Amino acid sequence: MHVLQGSQIFKSPITQLLFAWKVQREVDEKLKCHYCQKDVALPFKCAFCGKYFCPDHRLPENHACTELWKAKIRPAPLIERGNTVDFGGKDETSNQRAAEYPIRIERERWTSITEIYHLAIGAAAVMAVGLSMSGIGLSWIYRTVQNPAVMLGSALLFMFIFISHELAHKASAKHFGMWAEFRLSLFGIALTVISIASPLIKIISPGAIMVSGAVNRKIMGKIAFAGPLVNIFFAVFLYFMILPFRTSQLNIIFSRGAALSSWMAMFNLIPIGMLDGSKVIWWSKAAWAVGFGISMLLSLIIVLL
Repeated sequence: MHVLQGSQIFKSPITQLLFAWKVQREVDEKLKCHYCQKDVALPFKCAFCGKYFCPDHRLPENHACTELWKAKIRPAPLIERGNTVDFGGKDETSNQRAAEYPIRIERERWTSITEIYHLAIGAAAVMAVGLSMSGIGLSWIYRTVQNPAVMLGSALLFMFIFISHELAHKASAKHFGMWAEFRLSLFGIALTVISIASPLIKIISPGAIMVSGAVNRKIMGKIAFAGPLVNIFFAVFLYFMILPFRTSQLNIIFSRGAALSSWMAMFNLIPIGMLDGSKVIWWSKAAWAVGFGISMLLSLIIVLL
């Protein structure tokens, strides 16, 4: 009778007994911690010396593993300190390059070259409207030559009021975390240019602040209301500046500025189309009524001066 076990062939009972004893001994050794000789039902095998240990002595350093030298020790993590790297207490300059990303995200700027161009063209058109308010047709050109201080002063004040109106919209939108820039409107700039030659109707709407981002009714209403509020503030301020300068050329400049500012507030609060009033009344009818009423009252008071 021949018993085949692995690659060994046992031809006698004594050999079989010796082999069985050896196997049993190996099994017993595997179920016992080689360090403390404690019986273990589920021992841990050391990855370096190949012996079996209990949970308390499973780590190489806990059972004085003689084959621990085989382990590949990882380098200590680099601790950056400014432009140096700490290698176990020794400062050396790091040769590692900074992580590079395929997409570089630049911080959003408050304005752009495109917005500056559009705003400059719009401001020039508004200045021309301001100059045209002193005469009928193109007679303002003659008046500009005749009295340049008053004419240019009025034009610069008009430009300042217009830019303040648009930047109020922009600052409000930026406050709510949105992208906002001024862009010219073909229809608006056409109406503004026509107003230069118009003797009665003056429309100042060369463009508008374009807003992009997640908004709701309340935020959009507040952004739209910011521009007319600034105009109302300047109208009141310039009205009180008229009183001390009744006999001065500044009286003419401030009067025109106050009239324009109140007119811009009232016109933009008309609740139609793309004007600010449609967004404000959509958000709050009470806020729209107060703003429109004040701007209309200011316009009447300043015209009757």
